[in-house]
Amino acid sequence: MDDEGVFRVQFSPLSGAREQDDFYRRLKELGGMVVYGVYPAPLVIGIAADATARLAELPYVETVESVTDDYAVGG
Repeated sequence: MDDEGVFRVQFSPLSGAREQDDFYRRLKELGGMVVYGVYPAPLVIGIAADATARLAELPYVETVESVTDDYAVGG
């Protein structure tokens, strides 16, 4: 795994309770944690950089952007 980084996750406007539960479950499975924020507002998370692509693939995730580096992961 890559070094852990800090990322901002933005969700699609129609995200609901089901998506929230799924996101938190997947974040935990990938070894990540919420640093700041409350779903569905943008969250700041700590997670291994190589795991962000798996989060970005979720249909209700609009963007995953690095807070510490200058790049975005496709969403």
